[in-house]
Amino acid sequence: MRLLDVLGGPEYEVRYPNGDRTAYVTAVYEAAISDGSPGPCDDELSDVAWFAPRQLARLELSRFTRALLSAIGYL
Repeated sequence: MRLLDVLGGPEYEVRYPNGDRTAYVTAVYEAAISDGSPGPCDDELSDVAWFAPRQLARLELSRFTRALLSAIGYL
């Protein structure tokens, strides 16, 4: 529907358990589901869930996810 933000910087750097490091630049979009049901479709996702904004603060989130949600005003 629309571009909300483009994010990058130290908050979006990730170190994986094997020692690999990467830095992401993330484009955040507002979207709407027009057909079907979202669900995991590959080996990178195990589940899909929906949360109201007030529920987000109680979730265990990665630093990356917390920074992203904070930047767009959800935390």
